[in-house]
Amino acid sequence: MDPSAYRSLAFLFSFGTLPIACGPKDGDTTDGSTGGTDPSTGTTDGTPATTSGEPTSGEPTSGSTTTTADTTDTDSADQACQAYVDYLIKCDPEAAQMQAKYFAYCAMIRTRVEAVYGAFCLSAHDAVYECLLANPCDDLSACDAVLEVSNQCQPEAGATCVAYAAKEAECYDQPAPSYAAGACQAYINNQIYDLGPACGAALEEYFACLTALPCPEFEMGSGCDVQEAKIVTDCGGMP
Repeated sequence: MDPSAYRSLAFLFSFGTLPIACGPKDGDTTDGSTGGTDPSTGTTDGTPATTSGEPTSGEPTSGSTTTTADTTDTDSADQACQAYVDYLIKCDPEAAQMQAKYFAYCAMIRTRVEAVYGAFCLSAHDAVYECLLANPCDDLSACDAVLEVSNQCQPEAGATCVAYAAKEAECYDQPAPSYAAGACQAYINNQIYDLGPACGAALEEYFACLTALPCPEFEMGSGCDVQEAKIVTDCGGMP
């Protein structure tokens, strides 16, 4: 099957462009990307979350499912990932040789999506697997509507990101994109997942500082040197 027929579900949530068909190879079950999202645009910036390009914490081990004491959640994870694996095998029978690794890859991606985007977006993510399985492999448009819902899903924004988006609207004298606050929150959540809560707290302080600046300084991103230094210390670099 043409590799372009495979959809990268990690890409749906701005974690890179690793195709499903080229997912876990040679025992690797990582998602291959740690890029962050620009909080003002919601786009992938292509830079690694750490100086080495490898996440320092939070990555589940191979074969894990979402960590939860709720059996219902575990069943949901198993069903979603089984749909993903069944889809791959349906469209490329040779994938059966790596089904355990693909299942682990799926479980890892779901854990990250839930941590960064929340349970509601995870459900939208799972719906893509189910749609792909239910449709012919050569019908690449059958799941466009479900993909669109997944692409547009953002986490619930906290007060800092809501204020930051409002500041953008004020200073640039135009409405902020509807996804601005959610994309800001997704960026912070993503860094917490990769680098830990101290990094998340440093980013919150930085965005709060920027929001308190007059518009000229806000637009230049200047005036928050102390907060920038804390990000360098706690996150390993500037966002």
